Amino acid sequence: MITFLKKTFNLSGCEIIIEPECSIYHQGEYVKCKFSVNGSKDYEQIADEISIILEESWATGSGKDRRTHRKDRVTSVVDSNVVLKLGSTFNYEFEAQLPPNCRLSDSSETIGWCLVVKIDVPRAKDPVERLSIEVIPHREFLAIQHTLVSTLKFEKKDTFFTFGERFIPPAALKSELDCIDLHFHQDGENTNCKLVFDLQEKSIADYFKTIVRQDKVKREIIFSKNELLDENLKPKDHVIAKKLVNEIEQVLTNNGN
Repeated sequence: MITFLKKTFNLSGCEIIIEPECSIYHQGEYVKCKFSVNGSKDYEQIADEISIILEESWATGSGKDRRTHRKDRVTSVVDSNVVLKLGSTFNYEFEAQLPPNCRLSDSSETIGWCLVVKIDVPRAKDPVERLSIEVIPHREFLAIQHTLVSTLKFEKKDTFFTFGERFIPPAALKSELDCIDLHFHQDGENTNCKLVFDLQEKSIADYFKTIVRQDKVKREIIFSKNELLDENLKPKDHVIAKKLVNEIEQVLTNNGN
């Protein structure tokens, strides 16, 4: 887990202090931070440019072929032609919005999102310093998952076999249903939730359907924001549960279970 709330580092002889507003951000939220640049204690410098960047990173390949890729998503030049006098301090603010369905951070602190400060000092090497920020799913996505677990008593299961989130049914439904995979997509104020039902096999015909992957039933629910979260951004479990239960009942009934 990424827990940085403040980081101090040296860049081209200057001291940089960067302080994000939060340690954790949801997809689609605004990343906000304050940062300061303190002049060298030993000598005066001139910075052609001071900039801060919201950077996305991801990896491809594995083993010796694994590579980390970085891309600047939002760049803000906050100052230029700055005389960094001995002991001087310059304060700045930065704000940028994460994409609505953006990449999530991972536990390595290298895959996901970073705030990057760059100071361009003439005739000096300009190293790059990064502060990782933790990006987690939309509040709306988490509200649906929370309801499925806390109210409907499904169990969330980690798996490498789906790009969505997998949930195992409670004991009362295990004879009817193997699992449900949830796939989310935020579309403005609406949350699209695709449910993929993996039904239990009860006959030879059902067994052969699994071989050709025809035992999957797909349904989609569209939630508005006011159906998912209350004024305190807490999940509306009763509203969410009602819509989920309706889909589950229809799937199990229509498929003869």
